[in-house]
Amino acid sequence: MGIKVKAIVIGASDYKEKDKRITLFTLEKGKMCATLRSVKAPKAKLKFAKELFCFGDFFIDTPSMIVTGVDVENNMFELTKDIDKYYIACAILEVVNTIALENEQNAPLFVETLKALGKIAYDDVNEKYVLIKYLLSVFSSMGYSLALSNCSVCGERLSGKRYLNLDFGEIVCPACKTYNSIEVSARAGSAMKLLDSTDYDKLSTLKLSKGSEDEVLNILNINFDRRFNKKLKLL
Repeated sequence: MGIKVKAIVIGASDYKEKDKRITLFTLEKGKMCATLRSVKAPKAKLKFAKELFCFGDFFIDTPSMIVTGVDVENNMFELTKDIDKYYIACAILEVVNTIALENEQNAPLFVETLKALGKIAYDDVNEKYVLIKYLLSVFSSMGYSLALSNCSVCGERLSGKRYLNLDFGEIVCPACKTYNSIEVSARAGSAMKLLDSTDYDKLSTLKLSKGSEDEVLNILNINFDRRFNKKLKLL
């Protein structure tokens, strides 16, 4: 008996002498683990399937959870050729590993993840722009949407200084900030708003002010850590 799932490899570790345990993020069943038997040999039939970012149809025997076959749609090999792209793509996998649940379908996150990885791998786009847009989408889907135009408490239009309330993960005005808030510069606020409202296909047309993407990523990383107790590893 077996199952077929459409999946992305989001983690891998050594198992026994020749095997690998892989973590899959699947369209049908959320996160799940499976075993690749004897894939460390140079001529192993399924050695390609142990690599991060490998995407395709995985055939898995149950209940042993041993992978019996893989039809690869995209190995996203381009991500391994550029160290900056690779680290940003790995950060996306960290996000998935943190928030995806085992055996619980999350089709919107699957589609968003595949789209973001594909953009980084194959488009001439600033990979940090993609990660920022991806994180904003993740926060929104998890109920932590960042109101970027108006204060989330009093509703006043945001202009000049604004703050991220770390207790609730919301953007607030100076009058509504608490002691546990960090400042979000007008530059960072504008960058987030622009990236959030731009489709992935149009990200390559954007040019933010120098350094603003790093400022935004730092803010979003702090927010991610507070929401999910996990800090992303970024260059």
